[in-house]
Parts: sequence; C-alpha cells; structure tokens
Amino acid sequence: MSEHESDASSFDTTNSSTQTNIFLKLSPNGHIFADWSDLPRHPTVRQCVIHYKSLNNNRSHALRVSHKKNNGYLKKIETGHRYEVHVCAVDNSNKILASTQRAQIQTIACNEAPRLRVTKSSPDSIWLEWEKPDEVKLSDITTYKIKINGLTQICVPPTENRYVINDGKSGERYIFQIEMIRSDGKKNSSIPVSINWPCVTLPKCHAIVNGSDELIFCWGDSISINDGNIESYTLHLYDSKENLLSKCGPYSPECRQIWIKDVAKGVYNYILEIKLANSNKSIYSIPMKIECGRESRLPILTYNYTDSSNEKQLVNMIYHLINIRDNMKSKRFFDKCDNQLQQILSILTHLTDSIRLNLMIESNSNKSALKTYQLIIDNQECNKPIPGSVKEYPLELPRRDKPYEIAISVTPDFDGIKSKKIVVEASGQLSFFCMHFDQRQSAESCFYVDTLPREKQSIHQGLLKSPQIMNNIEVYDINENKIIRLPSEGRARRLSILFFYINQCIPSMNHLEYFSNYASNNRAQYNYLSINCTQMDIDDLKETTKDLTDIQCYTDFSSEDFEYEEKHNDKPIHEILEIDGVPMYFILDFSNRIVWKGRLCIQDQSEYDSAMNHIITEVNQIKCSPDKCKLCQYCSMDENRIKSELNTIDRDLQYLLQQRFSQSAKKQQDGEKQNKKRQIVSMKNISNNKKDNRYH
Repeated sequence: MSEHESDASSFDTTNSSTQTNIFLKLSPNGHIFADWSDLPRHPTVRQCVIHYKSLNNNRSHALRVSHKKNNGYLKKIETGHRYEVHVCAVDNSNKILASTQRAQIQTIACNEAPRLRVTKSSPDSIWLEWEKPDEVKLSDITTYKIKINGLTQICVPPTENRYVINDGKSGERYIFQIEMIRSDGKKNSSIPVSINWPCVTLPKCHAIVNGSDELIFCWGDSISINDGNIESYTLHLYDSKENLLSKCGPYSPECRQIWIKDVAKGVYNYILEIKLANSNKSIYSIPMKIECGRESRLPILTYNYTDSSNEKQLVNMIYHLINIRDNMKSKRFFDKCDNQLQQILSILTHLTDSIRLNLMIESNSNKSALKTYQLIIDNQECNKPIPGSVKEYPLELPRRDKPYEIAISVTPDFDGIKSKKIVVEASGQLSFFCMHFDQRQSAESCFYVDTLPREKQSIHQGLLKSPQIMNNIEVYDINENKIIRLPSEGRARRLSILFFYINQCIPSMNHLEYFSNYASNNRAQYNYLSINCTQMDIDDLKETTKDLTDIQCYTDFSSEDFEYEEKHNDKPIHEILEIDGVPMYFILDFSNRIVWKGRLCIQDQSEYDSAMNHIITEVNQIKCSPDKCKLCQYCSMDENRIKSELNTIDRDLQYLLQQRFSQSAKKQQDGEKQNKKRQIVSMKNISNNKKDNRYH
C-alpha cells in the first residue's frame, strides 16, 4: 500500500448508490486498522481511496490503494485525535462507484493520557466529557483535575467522565485540560481544548434629544461569538437617583431604535440589555447619561444609498459570469460571456459614477411648515432651499475619492440650528484582478472595467493537464534578509501555494489578507509563499508584511540595491513566469512543478477558503461535492448548463433595467423594515413601579 503524498482538505461522498460498513480498530503501535471487505468491486474500479479526517483540527488525508485490497493501516495520524474514516471505490476518471459509511475512532493521546472534548456549548454552560486511557485501569486512577486556563479549578472522582462548567464570562476564551492522577503518582494530561464562551458583542448605544420631551436611543449590530444569538433587546431608563422609571421591551432582534415620548425635564441614565437566545443570561451596556428638557430643535438627518440593491445584483452577476468563463471547458460561449460582462460593467460604471442618496429629515419642531431647510455640503450652503414639510430628499453627487460631509440647517433661525453631519462616500468600483504589467494600462488603475478588454483566454488555466517545470527566479527573503532562489531544490514535504501580487494593487492587498487568514487556519498543511512582483522599497514592504507570520514573504528586487550580490534576475519576475496580472496563484507539487495556475474570483473570506479547498482537492485528484462547493459547480457545467445560465443572466439584467426607476415596492419594503427596527413608547403609559429599581 502506497501513501498518497498529499493532504486533502475536504471530501464528501456523493451520488454513491451503495454505502457499506467499515470496521476500525487501534493497533498496539497506535495505528488505525481499517477493513472495508464489504465494499462492492465494480468491473471498472481502478483504485480504492481511504479518506480520514481529524475532527480536532479538521485536517484531511488520503491513501490510494489497489482495488484488490480489503484492509490497511493508517499511519499518518496524531495521538489524542478523533478521526472520521471512509473508503471510496473510483474508476479511471475518479468517479465514485461505491463508498462505505463514515466511521469514527479515537487515537491514544500521549500513550496513557485521557481524551477530552467539548460536547455542547451555550451561553449558560459548556459540557466537558472525557475518556480514560484504555491501558489504564479504573482502580489505578485516584482523581481527575480539570484545569481552566492553566489553573486547577475542579477535582472529580475517577468514576466521573463528564462535567458542566456554568460560571464562564460571556465572550472570553477558555482553555480546558484534564489531568489524570494515578495511584503510582504518575500524572497524565489531555490535549488542551480551547473555546470562546458563546455570546454576542455589545453594540455602541447612544441617545439623542429630539425636541423638549422626546428621547431617541439607537444602536448598531452585534457580532456573534461561537454561535451566540440574540433573543431580544430591552432598554432600562433610570432617573438621576438611579431609580427605574421605564423598562422598554423586550423587543425583537431586528429592533435598532427606541423612541420615548412625553419625557419630563431632567437627567436620565439608560442601560441596554441584550437577552441571549437559548439562555437565561443577558449582557448589559455600561450606564450612560442623557439630559432631557432643554428645547432641542435640531433636525435629524439620515440617509441611504438609492442604487445599493441594483449595484449588489450587478456585482453578483459579474462574479457569476467570470467564474463561468474561467472554468468552462469549451470556448464556444467565451465571446458571449465577454459581451455580457462588458454590458453589465458599463451599467455598473454608470451607477457608480455618481453617489445617489435618499436623505431622510426628521424634526420635532411644530413650526416645520413655516420654515425651510438649507442643505450644507462640505460646509458650503446650497442655493436651493428645501421646504420644511419635506421628509425625504433625493440627492446626487459627483463621484470622488474624498468623502462628503452633509448637514442641514433650519431657516429662518438666528441661533444657527444645524443637524449633526453625516459622512457619505462613493462605493468601490469592481476590482478583483489587474493587468498592471500591461504598459497600456495605468499603474494606478485597479478597476476590472479597464482590465477586461486586455485579458487573454489563457490568463486562468486551472488544473494543468501536464505539470510544468517552474522557471527559477531570484527573490529577496524579507524575513531572513537574504536573496534566495525559487523553487528550492529537492522534493518538498507538502504542497506549496505561491501567491503573486503587487503591493500597491487594491485586489492584491485584499487577497493578501485572505491568503494570510487561510494560512493561519490551515497552518502546517502546506507551504505558503507570497511574492511581490515589483521592485519597491524593501523597508515599506517589511512594514506591510510584518504581521504575516504564517507566510514566507518574498519580493522582486533591483540589482542596484544589492550591488554586492551576483544573483539577480535578467528580467522582471512576471516576465520570467509569464504572469499577465495579479493576484495570481501557482500550486507546486512535491517535485516543485506547477500543477495549478490561475486566479480566484471571490468576494469575501468564506468564498476564498471554499475556492482554495476546492483547488487543493482538485490537485489531489479528489472530487468535491457539487452541493457544497460553488467552484465545483462551475467546473462541472456542460454547454447546455452554461447556455441556460447566460440566458438567465440576460433575463435578470433586462428585468433589472425595467425596474430601474420603479421604487414603490422598494419603499414599501423599507418602510416595513423600519417599523421592525423602531419602537415607540410613551412615558404616560408607564406605571410608576419602584420595586427592584436600582441598577448596578
């Protein structure tokens, strides 16, 4: 049996009509023995592939064995980990013909150490469960000690194998470890298990005085920590002596504003309570003060982007089209994809050439009909006044890099009443790939609308039919402060992912962050190399890459900066490696040959991780699940499916253009959302209950 020299990041058995049992057990030397004798052998079976994944760190491995084999040993395992194992029978095209069920087995941790895991977590409790070592008798164990963040907190008898922790602080990170004390004095500790106590983050809450007897309380969105969720919001309003006056709520998780009317003159304290879902716990904001009673005639100015929904639809269409075009096997529809891309990019450019806003004005003044508003942009008053009865005002501004500062003032008024400023900026133009090496394109332009006309069909190649020898390049090692040659000589112990970028390029810097996060979450599985393709200032690049601890950082360099070095490149790196644009990726196999070459068309970190996992499994000649992998769906499209997708995009685009100026449905929907976000309470309807009224 030969080891398949790769680490498969993920695999799912799909479209397999037959699933049989698999038998697992631990051998005396700690290896996993697997028996799949019940797996059917079809006449076209080429190999059996054993897939095993550690549930502790989510790392996957693969073994390819002869189709005549019925059992084997898994030796590339880590002690103390729980593994999930299944076996597939595949044909010459790697199509799955049959598979076993998934089975799990726990390996021995540190020879004779207990095995600890978290079985359940909620905002109230975390459940710990452990198993004693098979080689240790129960009578030989005197006690277990549960360590929390390195300190012994709890002692439990040897007959127990579970414990519930229910006094943790919401959102804090805890490291659990169990130590087994034996009668002979030996101590064995489990592998540490870390977890964040489930919760949500506290949003910033602030209060606004509206008129002489109205308070508005607003807050933003919370972020979930370890699947923590929100059940409701409640606002507690206290007087200056810390007596509870009003308890507004509970309101739904969609609520973001509470308006309290008929408020008497005075100083108030308020606290926002967030009730956690599936829990008895709540988290509270710190007490804040607000004074009500002074005549406040300040208008309240808010806004939304008129074209944000249409812009998002167009961007999604573009990414969808690019992924179809990059991964299509036939070039029959390549020109049609290009034409549709040009059309959508043209519409998107028109939308983003201006900033279109819908300003919303609210005022508590009873004389609003007798006054007018004056629009102030960048501290300059506009000539056209706005009637005081207007609640919504459309505004279009030219696109620029610098944000706009907008406010409104009330006229006539000798006190200079003016709303708080709002800051609006233009949305970023679509940019995911740039041809900065093309001299016809501006070095400062990262917009894809400029890149598309110069793209070649060979820019994205994907999985290569035959591995290519990578040309040698001389690069400066930023971490080691020396010049080295890539690729290195000899065989590699793991796959290498090379990321080529330009430091001044917008999508390159976005991908550098994605690449760094992926390397941190998949540490030690692959070699991660980033290569800057411009001869820029070394000190500036060191500052950019100083926090990229899981990546080997390199850059092209000028021979003038290293006159003492004999090693240098005769041409720029992108010419030596035939790279037309950035960000670009190479995958090198164990012989340092290029097996995958291309770009990633993604919008966020989750799509990046999914695409990178797909590429690794593709390099390992393992198929993903089309139901779970978006990139796998693009790669599996045939001509009929591509034609259907292009027709659907064309229909959706025409419908979007027809609805471009129809805003009635959108306004109604926004109104419904606003009703959920805002709750109005009157102090006249609040009973004067003084029980349990102190906050602390």
